[in-house]
Amino acid sequence: MKSIILLLTFSLFAYIMNAQENYASSAKVGDQLVIGDPISVSYKNINVPRKNFIIKRGGIPNMSTLKKSIVTITKISESNNPVITFKRSDGKKFFKAYSTLTANLNSAINSGEMMPYQKKEMLVN
Repeated sequence: MKSIILLLTFSLFAYIMNAQENYASSAKVGDQLVIGDPISVSYKNINVPRKNFIIKRGGIPNMSTLKKSIVTITKISESNNPVITFKRSDGKKFFKAYSTLTANLNSAINSGEMMPYQKKEMLVN
């Protein structure tokens, strides 16, 4: 009985470890991502400044401006859970105050807060 429980526990642990993909090996500086909807009311894996800090810097704390923004990776930290620094691809600032933001790459992609950007190219006949 103990061996069955141990085997099931090990199988569950192995499944959970494989379910969390590691995007750090495939991501590189210059790749583009799209910011998706937050999991709850606010973003958990994208490090968004608090509203009072945005206001102090003269920005507008409108979180809906982040949704569907195309961003470019500018820096990737070398660790088990990499933190990326990114900027907007259109050259604008986030909240009209911040030129770059950071995010936990693997957690943000697994949660759906960030997604790889795929260009929709027009077919030429």
